[in-house]
Amino acid sequence: MAYFALADAFARAGRPVRLEAMVRNHGAESACGVKAKLKLAGARLLKEEAAPSEIEYGQPATFAWTVRADSPGKAKATLEICDLPAMIKTLEFKRPLRLPKAAYVPKPKPARSDYQVGVYYFPGWNTATAWSRIKPYPERQPLLGWYREGDPEVADWQIKWAVEHGISFFLYDWYWNRGARHLEHGLHDALFKARYQHLLKFCLLYANHNPPGSHSAADWEAITRYWIENYFRRPNYLRVEGKPVVVIFSSLNPSRDMGDGLVSQTFDRMRAMCRDAGVGGLYLVACSPPTTALLARFKALGYDAVTAYNWPSINMTPAEKLANRAPFATCLEGFRAAWNDIAAANIIKLIPPVCGGWDARPWHGEATLARTGRTPALFKQHLLDCKRFLDQQEQPPKLRMLFIEAWNEWGEGSYIEPHREFGFGYLEAIRQVFAPRSPKPAEIVPADIGLGPYDVAETPLTTTWDFTQAADPLGWTGNVGNLRIEAGALRFVTQGRDPILTSPPMNARASRFPFIVLRVQSSRDIGGQLFWTNPGVGAHEDASVDFHIKGDGRFHDIKVRVADNPRWRGFITGLRFDPGSDEGVEVAVEAIRLSEK
Repeated sequence: MAYFALADAFARAGRPVRLEAMVRNHGAESACGVKAKLKLAGARLLKEEAAPSEIEYGQPATFAWTVRADSPGKAKATLEICDLPAMIKTLEFKRPLRLPKAAYVPKPKPARSDYQVGVYYFPGWNTATAWSRIKPYPERQPLLGWYREGDPEVADWQIKWAVEHGISFFLYDWYWNRGARHLEHGLHDALFKARYQHLLKFCLLYANHNPPGSHSAADWEAITRYWIENYFRRPNYLRVEGKPVVVIFSSLNPSRDMGDGLVSQTFDRMRAMCRDAGVGGLYLVACSPPTTALLARFKALGYDAVTAYNWPSINMTPAEKLANRAPFATCLEGFRAAWNDIAAANIIKLIPPVCGGWDARPWHGEATLARTGRTPALFKQHLLDCKRFLDQQEQPPKLRMLFIEAWNEWGEGSYIEPHREFGFGYLEAIRQVFAPRSPKPAEIVPADIGLGPYDVAETPLTTTWDFTQAADPLGWTGNVGNLRIEAGALRFVTQGRDPILTSPPMNARASRFPFIVLRVQSSRDIGGQLFWTNPGVGAHEDASVDFHIKGDGRFHDIKVRVADNPRWRGFITGLRFDPGSDEGVEVAVEAIRLSEK
């Protein structure tokens, strides 16, 4: 039994709510006729959903019931499945608010704070494909549901919850590779069209983890022009000393491609462009490892300050690094030491990073790094440490600014946005530490005022995608250029060193389909690779096959036998197609299908 809880973290007395139990079969054979027995005290059973008829290896199965409590308070649920030890859960039913139906998100009442609290924002949640990686971890479900990111109303809920708990700004992950951009919907379609955007400042984290050769002086000038034209003139863009702030994720990648001297000259040119455009210059912040070794180099390159996106492996023992597991609690001491060392070196200003957690299993599978045992109470202690640092050791100028990773990095396991497991716990910790003079805001969710749901449309499950008659990419997404349906095919141009296409969610029995067949055209010879995912297990090299794609500009049928790989087992929940590792290859796909022969 992997999970047993109410589906609604804000269950109200008098309102029916779904109670879910997720079960996984770790045996080699299917489990049939599995029975679940639920006992309730303090709540009533309204409906029991049909039990799964069969649970295969690795396939999560959900038992579900509709329950209701007639009065607020706590109820007790006891679940028995087969001969497993009984699981007992305390269910909390909150007081009904009895609010009238609202026409829109209620107007936020920003908290008052003497600190500038920023939170990184990952705009990767606008498709069912993206959310499918998180659904095997139901404790991570946002209170907004599996939301359609890019909707201004969704953004206004996020703005409301953020500013009412003392958050000043979001740092949006921003992607550019020699003019190719993606994942802009969080800014352009949501924040910039949100009713309450004026209440929240924003800035950019340039996610420049691009392949070698992708940085140049000319490209940086093109980037700067784009920033000026699209962001820096907006009244809610974050500024330090009157200069717009940009954080650079891979802060030494420019030097890798251009050399330190040219980087310094280019940054000077970028600042001059910003001054000439009347936006006040440019405040560049480098993401740094938790060490003082690179601080002098960052300063010489022309950065104004250093920070980090996260230091997830900080303060781990050798044994913990080998196991890729360590408690979240030990992060706190590691961060304190790194902040103090960097500030004491007094070479370049530190804007302290704060860790919201780390557990990247949805992205990288069970073997990846996870910091265990994170809680709102530990996060609050982490924030108190940071406040003490800012009050006592921050170098001038005194900005009283911090960056938290992250609002919604559900795949990395670093998220503070209200969610099923801890509700508003992480936001309330921020308010208590950095905005204690402001009263606790009313914890209202969309269902309380008749709004929502905001879930993305589910893509019908299938094992065949025929693009010859399609009007859209049929749920396939990826980091490729100009992805579109044109002339009876899914077409794109490869970009970066790892172009990928990811399928929509699927649920196919591996034993039924020994082959995958692709009909593909390429402008030059490239190697292809197919990955697949199983429930709760992300894409990895062991679960993949390689093949060759001819580059003669003609369509070819490529049949890949996947059944020879021992990892092709259980249920397949998704595919990933990697069309080589070269840039600028024009690729077209007429069809992809799982095949029985």
